[in-house]
This record gives sequence, C-alpha cells and structure tokens, in this order.
Amino acid sequence: MDHPVSSKYKLMNNGTNIQNYTELPNNNPLVIADGGLKIVYCNDSFKEFFGLEEGNEIISMNSNNEFVNFIGSFKQSKYKNIALDLELSSLNSAELKIYSVNVERVMIGANQYFIVTVESLVHRNKLEEKINALSSALDHGNVPILILDSAQKITYSTHSFETLLSKELDSIYNKNLASILDDKLSPADLSELQNSMDNYTPWKKLIPFVKRSPVKYWEFTLSPILTSEGLFPGFILIANDLTEHINQKRALERSERKQKLIINNISDLLLIIEHIGPSLFFENANDNFCEIFNLEKEKIFSRKLEDFIPNPLLKEMYTAVNLNQKEKTHSHKFSYRDSNSRDYECKIKSVAEPESHSIIYLLTMKDITDEVLFKEQMQRAYQKEMLLNKMKSDFLANMSHEIRTPFNAIVGFAEIVDESIETGDIDSLRELMDSMKEVMGRAVNLFTNIVEVFQIEAGEVELDKVDLNCNHVIRNVYQKLLNDANKKKLNFFLEVDDIDCMIEADWVKFEKIILLLADNSIKYTEQGHVTLATRNWGKKIEITISDTGLGMEKSSVDRLLKPFTQEVEGYTRPYEGAGLGLTLAYKLTKLLGGNFLITSEKNVGTNITLTFPTGF
Repeated sequence: MDHPVSSKYKLMNNGTNIQNYTELPNNNPLVIADGGLKIVYCNDSFKEFFGLEEGNEIISMNSNNEFVNFIGSFKQSKYKNIALDLELSSLNSAELKIYSVNVERVMIGANQYFIVTVESLVHRNKLEEKINALSSALDHGNVPILILDSAQKITYSTHSFETLLSKELDSIYNKNLASILDDKLSPADLSELQNSMDNYTPWKKLIPFVKRSPVKYWEFTLSPILTSEGLFPGFILIANDLTEHINQKRALERSERKQKLIINNISDLLLIIEHIGPSLFFENANDNFCEIFNLEKEKIFSRKLEDFIPNPLLKEMYTAVNLNQKEKTHSHKFSYRDSNSRDYECKIKSVAEPESHSIIYLLTMKDITDEVLFKEQMQRAYQKEMLLNKMKSDFLANMSHEIRTPFNAIVGFAEIVDESIETGDIDSLRELMDSMKEVMGRAVNLFTNIVEVFQIEAGEVELDKVDLNCNHVIRNVYQKLLNDANKKKLNFFLEVDDIDCMIEADWVKFEKIILLLADNSIKYTEQGHVTLATRNWGKKIEITISDTGLGMEKSSVDRLLKPFTQEVEGYTRPYEGAGLGLTLAYKLTKLLGGNFLITSEKNVGTNITLTFPTGF
C-alpha cells in the first residue's frame, strides 16, 4: 500500500493538487493527522465512515470515544506503531463492529505525523475464510504442498505433506527444505536442490519411499513463485504420487521384456507386419530374422518392407496377404528359397487391430533346408537302393546262368566221357577234355573277376608297379586272342608305335585290362575288324582298342561301367557273360592312374582309349 503522507507532501511541494486523482473504491479508511491530532489528509472512505474532513480534529469525534482515546494514548506513548481491535460505529450505522486500527508515527523534517488505517475484520475474516477454505480444499484433495518464503523457510504445509513426511507442522515450520529432505535425498541430490533454490530455478526429483510397504514413488516438483513485478517472494513444492504410473510402467517394461524374450527365443524367423492401406510396414522382428536379413530394428521401424525385404520374398508376402483378404482366411502358407539356397516354410497369419484401423500380420519362417536335403538324400538313397536291388537281381540272374552253364556242360561232358570209355573212343575223350578245360577256365575267370572287383571296391588291391613297354603287352594279348578272332573270321589288326611306349604300371593288371577289352571287342563283333594300337605322344601313352561290332547306346555307357550289367539283361540277352569285363577294365585303369574314354555308336562300333603318363 502506498504511504499517503509522503506522497501527499511530495505532491504538495511540487504544487500538485491531490484532488485531481481518483480514489479506487472499497479502500480501507485512512487519515493523516499532525502532532495536534488535526487532520492533514483523509481519504473518501474515512470521510464516509467518520464524517470528518481535512482541518477537523480527531478529538472532535463524539460517537467513537474509544477510537479518540486510543489515538490520544498512542500520541503520549513512545511507540512508533501499534495495532488494536476496537468496536466502532460508522456515520451511516450506529451498530458497533470490531475493526482493526493501525497507527504509525512518522517524522517529516521536524514535524510529527500520525498515519491511521481502519480495517474491517469482516474483510479479514472473509480473507481468512478463503485461505482456510483453500487450505481445507488442498488437504481434502490430498495434494501434498509446501510453501517456502524467499529465505527458503517453510511457511505452509498441507496435512497430506505432513503425513507424507511423517512429521508435524511444528517440526517443519520455518525450517529449511533441504534439512527435512536429507533422509530422502543423496548428497548430490541435496546439492542440486539447494542450487535450484539459490538460483530460483525449477527442480524435479522422483523419490522412492522405501520404508513403506509397498514402496511408494513420489515426484517432488519445486517451482519459484514469480510476482507481476518480477520478484521471487518464495517457492511452492508439490508432490505427485506416481506409484501406480511407475508400477504400470515397470509392469509394461517387464511384459515387453518377456515378450522380447519369448520372441527372440523362437527358433523360427519371426516378423511382425502392420498392414495399412495398400502397404506393409515393419513393426517388430526377432533377432534370428534380423540376423538372417542383416537388419537393425531401430533403423527400420515403421518403414515399408520394400526398403529392406528381398523382392522374391516380398512378392510372396503380398500374395499371401491378398489371398487372406480375398478368401477371408486368417493364415496362408508358402515356400521361399533365399539367395544362399536355404529353404524356408513360411506361414503368414493375420491379427485384427481395431484401434489403429490396421491389420497385424505375423510371418514365421521355418528353416527346412536340412529337411529338404535329408529328403533329397533319402530320395537318392531310395533310388540307389532300387538300383542296387536291380543290380542284385541282375547279378543273381547272371551268376545263376553263368555258373549253371559251365557245370551243366561238365555234367553233359561226363556222360559222353562214360560212353567214350565204354567204346574205347580215345580221340573223343581228348576233345572232351579240351572242352572241359575251356569250360572250367571260364568258370575260374568268372570267380577271379568277381573277387577282383570286390577287392577294388574294398580298397584291398596291392599294386606291383614296374616300368613296362606297352607294345610288348599289346603284342602278347594279340597273340592270345588271334585264334578267337580267326574263328569268327574277323580282321584282327595290331598297330604299335615304332617308339617304345613306356609306362609305370602293374604288368599283370595292365595286361588283364587289355585282354578284357580286346576279348570284349572280339566277342561283340560279328563282322569287320578289331584293332589294337599304341601311340607315344611324348608325355603320355595312348592305347586304343577299336572295333566295328555291336556298339552301345550313349545313354548306356555309364551304366555299363557298373558291375554285373549288360546292355541287354535277362536270359534272352544275345551274349553270355557276367557283365564284369568292362567294369573291371575301367576300375583297374583308374587304379593304375590312367584315363578311360569310351566312344560308341549302336551297330557302328566302339572305340576305347586308355591314356597313361609316360614313365620317363
């Protein structure tokens, strides 16, 4: 409130008339009197209340003697100021009411003046009622509030704050805030609080009250009070109970952690997609999915799948989504093979999301590469088993025929021998014995070849390598088979290189290779010629066995290199044999480090070329 005395006299000294100013309504009555209690100035409220004006003396007031006596007593005292509640009546009402009268003694120059204000206790009571009502509202609202003055001392506390601190108002009133929170805050937090109060800046801190069960979490917010003049008369501290919020947040975080733990522990690849409008957007994925597709979830959240999903998989996903919508189904399956040839069994399932007006899709991708490989291996194993079964059947059929034939011949020869002995036909006996030797030799060769094939398959063959001249071996074989070729009236040619063809090989096995192949050529050639030839190319030696015989279909060549197979199977085949000659020659050639090449044409002939590195 302005000081009327100093203002009035300053204005008077400047020659300004106070009557030119308008007084605001509802002011408290105010009067300034000189040392003789003569009224120097009074406001309109004082004039209306007591009926006195400037120039009147306060002691002339007859209706309020108690007021006059109070002012007179103060004049005689040595006090600078005093306040007292008095019963007064106004000019307009004779009813006595209690007013608070305040008197201030001031000195202006050598002159003494008295400033008197009269305040109705009705207004004060209304103000107190408002303050009490506000305090009651705050208490009933359970809002913990502390008010501090500019000296950082507590001047007001709601009951709920006292309950929160477990302290009575008397124990915290006029105390420093930091001192009552020292058991709740760390030294660093207390320093931060003090710094905020010293600099009139806001301060906020979440404080757990751990001594209570369950733990309660309160957020303390300190705000400086700023007046319209820019002054900081104090602070207000408000505490908000965030326990439920914190617990809900922690429950949500635990739920999210559990969800993440569950998602990331799913061995299959998992992708969560949000379908908005025509596009699919990334929502979430487990670690396995991100690792396989080299993705960082934080960078692709809410982005379109086109930005990072391979196009083949993306097309399958859109197709599945469109089928789900079109057929109104909730799931769809499809297969996908990635760029690394890994196979996945995919399933996409829809989950409605009404709040966001979108559809959530869950894509699971199960890596079935091992299963596919296993199935393929099983299929190959099955086919191989079927082939082995067929080979076994062919083997049994061939062996039963090949073994039975010579022994049937021996039985027949035995009967003829008996007859020849009875008749004394010695010449026939000699012929029969030669035939029996041939039959038995064929049987022995059969068993020898069977044993040798199985020895090669088992890796039990021992080689006795020497430096040999292929020309010598070819000539020996030629001489052994010349008679067989002549019997069939075939042209049997021998064409050896003029230069020695030296290789390092097992002599017996090399000769057997040539013998088997040349014997086959003679066996399967009915007319034309069979040729044995050698050629020295410097770093390699080439042996050729060619004929104009039956020949083979190109598709049958690989099959005929397997044991116990012939181009025509069964008892109706035109030529005898166990189907071991070509196989054994092929395996022995590989065993000796040579190369084996067949070129053949049905009803035209066959050409077999063996190539060995030179031994020098």
